[in-house]
Amino acid sequence: MLLSGVRRRSWLAVVALLGLVGSLLSVGVFPAAGVEGEADNEAVFSACVGAALESRGLTDVEGSFAEDAVNCLAHYGVTQGRTEALFDPGSAVSRWQMALFLARAAGPAGVVLPAAPADGFTDIGGVSEAGRTAINQMAGLEIMPGVSSTVFNPDAAVSRAQMAQILDAFLVAAEKGSGLGLGALGMDTDELSEVSPDDSFDDIANVTRGEYSAIRRMFELGVARGTSDDNFSPGALVTRAQMAVFITRMLAHTVARPAGITIQAAEASVYESEIVDLAVSVRDADLLPLPDAVVDVFYSSNPDDAFGEDGRCSDDDVTSWGNGSVACEVEFADGAGDLELTSPTSLSAGSTTFWVWTGDLGDRYDADETVSSMVELTVTKSPAKVRVTDDMAENAAAAKFGDEVKFTLQVVDEDGNAVSEKDVDVTVSATTVTNELGSTGALPGGGATNTYKTDASGKIELSYRMNDPRTTGSDHRGDVAHLDLDITNISGGLELEDKSTLEKAGPDAGAAVRNQPPVEDAAVVWRDTAAVASVLTLTQDIEYHEASASGNGVAHTVRATLTDQYGDPISRRLVEFASDDAAGVGAAP
Repeated sequence: MLLSGVRRRSWLAVVALLGLVGSLLSVGVFPAAGVEGEADNEAVFSACVGAALESRGLTDVEGSFAEDAVNCLAHYGVTQGRTEALFDPGSAVSRWQMALFLARAAGPAGVVLPAAPADGFTDIGGVSEAGRTAINQMAGLEIMPGVSSTVFNPDAAVSRAQMAQILDAFLVAAEKGSGLGLGALGMDTDELSEVSPDDSFDDIANVTRGEYSAIRRMFELGVARGTSDDNFSPGALVTRAQMAVFITRMLAHTVARPAGITIQAAEASVYESEIVDLAVSVRDADLLPLPDAVVDVFYSSNPDDAFGEDGRCSDDDVTSWGNGSVACEVEFADGAGDLELTSPTSLSAGSTTFWVWTGDLGDRYDADETVSSMVELTVTKSPAKVRVTDDMAENAAAAKFGDEVKFTLQVVDEDGNAVSEKDVDVTVSATTVTNELGSTGALPGGGATNTYKTDASGKIELSYRMNDPRTTGSDHRGDVAHLDLDITNISGGLELEDKSTLEKAGPDAGAAVRNQPPVEDAAVVWRDTAAVASVLTLTQDIEYHEASASGNGVAHTVRATLTDQYGDPISRRLVEFASDDAAGVGAAP
């Protein structure tokens, strides 16, 4: 039945879907050199969406890391609980159980199982009939060979290294496919080997050659992660909960998709000027694709106002995607079956929700009755600048020797809002430090030029500290040290916006500090002089009051804060308030 369902699949639908779910297994998307220690080829879309995430009532995985994975595999019929309410997540997985899991996953993943596999193992008589069939099928496909030609060792527990090799072999089989995999397009069945694997684990030198390659490749695909940054723990046994997670991550690289209609976005957040790939799947109750199912898509940036009280779409708040001129009506098919979409480039900052549903020509969408799937995109303004700030007190003209000053370089949009733009290159040159008496030295990184990359939050943090070169002697007071950061070569054409303390204060900041260098992109002055009252700041809770009609007047509070040259508050100093209205100055609180 699987084969007939596959053959009914239209060539266009195959191409459209493979452009999405096969993207991490095709040649063109693999980088020449990935980032060491990161999974550079994780699946873009998931097999665990929509109905696949519905609870199966297995109480011993609720709230655990494996809850979604267990529910997902139960939806696909890959795994069942020990009882109706218990999954037994902590038990180790045996070889016969592993074979049964994968045999059940074969259909959704497009792996063709031998109908009558050869049975040459002499030690599987105690396994169930379904288990024996699965063992022979997995062995026949060379996904799980026996430990010898006649011995399978069905009750042996599966280690993490063995698990990686088994899943690697399964993906190769899924890639060959039967019309649902890359084999339908005549792809080379060895393309999985084109993944450039990391060499980030220190404890896999003694595994077999096949396990070694598979561990590194499964890490790159995001299927198997390490137990720490440096260790994979290849000999550790795999629990049922862990296996559920591993298999669902693997299925994401195949064409497995849940029953019903689903829509996914390649990214949860996009910029106003960007587009994002969307994947739509339409499957029947047997998880087979429905290539003739008519698909209609619409979207709204005001989802709360998208539908009226009657459940019909609001013409003012809903936009039709594709060929149709009337939103939420099947005028023309936006597509059929599994397909690839792209979001418009004119989305407004905020959020946009996409809906997808199926119907016949002329059908109208009703939010109260129509079965649909939706996905929400966060839309942000594009990166415009790299803003530089520091953690010095706002009124500080200098830092104390020994204090650490942290600079933050944050990618922001044109409105100054932080943007989570990863891997923006920024070159920072730190000058040498000169103290007042003429001796020279350097801060950590001082006198050097380094290029840094922003992290996932769009941020780079750099910290500098200068210790007092002299702490004794009659003239040790008055030492001064300087740091100047020259920030250049920002990738992506972003501008530099300097909001650091001394830059905000202007070129005269700390004018009393002798030998202060000119303020460039960012600067710090360290001193050891005694605290001196330097800045008096007045603040008020609100800018103005509206006088009442009764004429009773209003109460207002003004606060005065006195700080020294380091930005620290100074107490027990007299501050005098004056007003041109004799009744306008009250008592200090």
